Amino acid sequence: VVRLFELEKINRKNASFDLEKCTWLNGEYMKALPAERFQELARMAHARAGTDLSAFPPDYVRAALETCFGKVRTLAELPAYGGFYFRDDFEYDAPAAAKHFIPANRQLLTVLREAFDETGDFDAAALEARFKTIAANMQIKVGALVHPTRLAMTGTTAGPSLYHLLEILGKEKVLARMDRALASF
Repeated sequence: VVRLFELEKINRKNASFDLEKCTWLNGEYMKALPAERFQELARMAHARAGTDLSAFPPDYVRAALETCFGKVRTLAELPAYGGFYFRDDFEYDAPAAAKHFIPANRQLLTVLREAFDETGDFDAAALEARFKTIAANMQIKVGALVHPTRLAMTGTTAGPSLYHLLEILGKEKVLARMDRALASF
């Protein structure tokens, strides 16, 4: 070490630990995890948060966790990010509800709920096409439908791909969550 020491490389700034950089780096390592390892760690993270994933079908859990892969920086963030898959009693984010659960959006969600009820194919591609068709018919942007729908499904305005999470939740759960959201207006 003495041989490598150079006085010119000493500066006045104290050494510091950058937690934000460490968290970012952890997120990069999580993105590089093999899918099976992420699934294993994600299940443990949900168990630590008190969510019993054994109460759900294995294929449902696997698909739900797949939508969270690469989206969180730490495993501790995972239950908050994707916990809506495993519980129906979540709270709506208050500022988001004030913004998106407004009378004008009630009609949009009602039309969308009826469309979901009539939809035979409940896969991501069919749902995306349905959203675009409804938006075009109502002469609005798709985002006007997406944001209140995401809030109704997850309790927040951020999360996994809306069309994929709708497919994973399934028609029955989606309709129930739409009814719950419409009742909260």
